[in-house]
Amino acid sequence: MNNRHPPSAPDTDTRPWYRYRWPWILISMPAVSVVLGVILITTAINNPAILVVDDYYAEGRGINQSMALDDAAEQMQMSVNLAVADNRMTLQLTRAGAADSREDALRLFVYHVTDNTRDAGFVLLPAVNTAGLFELAEPAELAVMLQILDSETRWYLEVRGANNDWRLRQRITTPLTGVSF
Repeated sequence: MNNRHPPSAPDTDTRPWYRYRWPWILISMPAVSVVLGVILITTAINNPAILVVDDYYAEGRGINQSMALDDAAEQMQMSVNLAVADNRMTLQLTRAGAADSREDALRLFVYHVTDNTRDAGFVLLPAVNTAGLFELAEPAELAVMLQILDSETRWYLEVRGANNDWRLRQRITTPLTGVSF
């Protein structure tokens, strides 16, 4: 018996390696990983985490001060009624159920729930001959505020006294024409 195998035919496939599919599939896996890694690093560098706080102690003290402002407003029985009509925005301030005209001005802050670049602050001055009624004096500020109240999103409204000794805060969903808090 002959244990010898017949000679095999010589390999006639003379294509170079880059003409085959499998090397490209194997090369594509690490290449895609590198591209996605570059995209991830670029995104992380261009969009820093704004919610990370370095000084937790100072942040905690700030939260306690904010809570003290909320408590002060509650003790004084403060409330506001914001109304928008005829391209005019007014804010009625009441203390213990009666119109309050003790404030020289009010500060209104509007905070977007997710995008701090859309936050805005306004100063409201007392309306003429109306106790406890405040309005925006600048037409440009009024246009910005009306645009905010007409958008379709969520905001936090915060009203503070001129001396920053009390604060009222309310989460709202716009568009709206009025809110009380």
